[in-house]
Amino acid sequence: MSPKSPWRRIAAAVFALCTLVAAAGCGGDAEKSDGSVQIRVAATGADSLPFMAVLQLAIDKGWFKSRGLDVSIYSGGGGGNTLRVVTSGDADLAITGSSSVVLASEKPAANLAVIGSWFQVNDFYWITPDEDAKLAGAKLGFSTAGSATELIVKALQAKRPDDKISAVSVGGMGDNWAAAKAGRITAGWAMHPFVTEKEQEEGARTLVATRDVIGDHPADLVAANKDFLKDNPDAMKKFFEGAEQAFEYVVDDTDKAAAELAPLVDVDEKVMAKALKDTPELAKAYSLKVDPVALKNLSDMMTQAGQIKEPVDWGTVLDQQYLPASARADL
Repeated sequence: MSPKSPWRRIAAAVFALCTLVAAAGCGGDAEKSDGSVQIRVAATGADSLPFMAVLQLAIDKGWFKSRGLDVSIYSGGGGGNTLRVVTSGDADLAITGSSSVVLASEKPAANLAVIGSWFQVNDFYWITPDEDAKLAGAKLGFSTAGSATELIVKALQAKRPDDKISAVSVGGMGDNWAAAKAGRITAGWAMHPFVTEKEQEEGARTLVATRDVIGDHPADLVAANKDFLKDNPDAMKKFFEGAEQAFEYVVDDTDKAAAELAPLVDVDEKVMAKALKDTPELAKAYSLKVDPVALKNLSDMMTQAGQIKEPVDWGTVLDQQYLPASARADL
């Protein structure tokens, strides 16, 4: 992917500065002078993953503003790194690695509520520049501790114990691909459109499509600061309404959405269009609809990895009241 544009780096810096000086007025009350409610969202990969960048698309389209919301997005580093600004109260909402959200929500001091699941299919791949690479004995890169990619590698290790797969913390998709090309790891994690781009431009091949091995699970969970939820329940519902409108736009008008998402994640428009079409079950992926089977799979993966001792009671953990009625499930 091409280098991020200067305005995106500046926006991230401004958001980070706001988290440091919120008490001095950069944050403050959620309701602004014009009557809109401010929602500060920390989202992992907001500048590289289309299912996160869709939030910026919704901002640009005015779908949040029309609902009385002033939404700002910060691209977090994944897992606990994304959650920290919410647990500190410097952001209101986090969309990040499912396992880190579950573990953080168990700690009262984190002051977090889990209120939704995000991107409902397993679109994680491990790609390699080596046409002869094998999964047996492979070194697989992942992003950070507590991330979805770490959990997936652990699930692969559990499913394929005879393959002796090892895991290496590397970072984002670009860092993983660089490490794979340098021979530090066998394959690095990737999602669309990164997979499509590297296949077309650098001859990457998929070493393992993890959906084929471990099934579906939500890429991320949505966690909110409990104090913000208590003070702004209607705003939270409207946020999900705006997000749902953006998801439906991607599904119903994919080519047009691709053209608008492409510059947000710095990829070619044609690459983005193909990447969206390559996404498994696009209508399911770009949906807020809670999938009980995928959640159970996530719980099983976490239990198997030793992250939790007992299966997650999703009926208690996931507070669905802020989701559109059509997106809720019987848990």
